[in-house]
Amino acid sequence: MSGKGENPVTPAVRVTDLTVAYGDKTVLWDIDLEIPGGSMVAVVGPNGAGKTTLIKSIQGLVPRVAGVVSIHGRPYEKQRKEVSYVPQRGSVDWDFPTSVVDTVKMGTYGDLGWIRRPGRREHEKALGALEKVDMLEFAQRQISQLSGGQQQRVFLARALVQSASVYLLDEPFQGVDATTEKAIVTILKELVAGGKTVLAVHHDLNTVSEYYERIAILNVGLVAAGRVEDIFNSENLMKAYGGKTSFFPERKTARRAV
Repeated sequence: MSGKGENPVTPAVRVTDLTVAYGDKTVLWDIDLEIPGGSMVAVVGPNGAGKTTLIKSIQGLVPRVAGVVSIHGRPYEKQRKEVSYVPQRGSVDWDFPTSVVDTVKMGTYGDLGWIRRPGRREHEKALGALEKVDMLEFAQRQISQLSGGQQQRVFLARALVQSASVYLLDEPFQGVDATTEKAIVTILKELVAGGKTVLAVHHDLNTVSEYYERIAILNVGLVAAGRVEDIFNSENLMKAYGGKTSFFPERKTARRAV
């Protein structure tokens, strides 16, 4: 099933000949990847596969040795406002002294610029996003006082106020409880239903088929990319993980059919 809003001509994200290296170590090699608009896509692969680097390099957060990235057919540098990013929770300094609502309002800076201050409109927008992620009652709480799942919801709310068309998430379910995970999935699927595009680094192979319609399997190079039902199989997982995975999608499908 194709995602709503999918454009078969111009993908939401196109990565061409992307290579990234840290010093002498190649982290991504010659990646060609197209993400259709209005789709929800998982990026999976073993530790060190380059999943986080892919998300960061799309935004220019790490330098590219080679390659080009476009968003809706235009260079990323001209489309920054179309992209919203939720980093790994572990990469954030949670001791920074700011409230929940002020954290969410940071997502409006792209529209305001660094000179204008967020006003009533931005405040109301932030409260609306907090309500959507069920965190409105914590609006005045210090961000450091929240649980891991609550912090992740707040960062998702910050992404929502940007009104972007492409959402890049780096392990959005890491360290969250089951209730928060289901809530985040619901919000992401609502975004996709509205024509937005979601690309998320994902580590739990058991939930790929349930959460996503498309997948990119990575291990420095791109092993395979496409619809989950077409490429999420033991052959491709063995190419990516070698003997380091005991998950076989065909067995899970067979158990469901029993």
